[in-house]
Amino acid sequence: MTSRHEAALDAILSALAPLAAQVMREEDLPVLCPPEGLVNLVPEDPEEEGQQLGTGIREWSRLVELECVVQAAEGPARAAALDILLSEVAALLLADRSLGGTVSWCEPGAPQASDTVPMEGAESLKGAVLPVTLFYETPQNPME
Repeated sequence: MTSRHEAALDAILSALAPLAAQVMREEDLPVLCPPEGLVNLVPEDPEEEGQQLGTGIREWSRLVELECVVQAAEGPARAAALDILLSEVAALLLADRSLGGTVSWCEPGAPQASDTVPMEGAESLKGAVLPVTLFYETPQNPME
């Protein structure tokens, strides 16, 4: 049985499945950027926000960084491509903020520009990190 912690991450991957960009999880960035761009899901550790006394329910938040990278020859085209990718990612996450009932709330933040992308052809790449905070509950046992 998948834990709620893992199910929340799987739900983000499922929500992003319609993207043309390559979506991966906790992987080293590839040597080359795919023409459609890429999104790498990098989760941080969950943080316990509290407990509902008498119920045993534990409340959690978890920051997930979505590393987004695009490639284009010209600077304005790179900026436009990155803006489109970030907008598509946000739209998919905002379409169902419960991610199919897996989380209580999904909160995308503002994208944070990345000055360097450690991939071949970096001069034609542009990247940003889109922080997403997930809020969810587990039973008393956090591994359920």
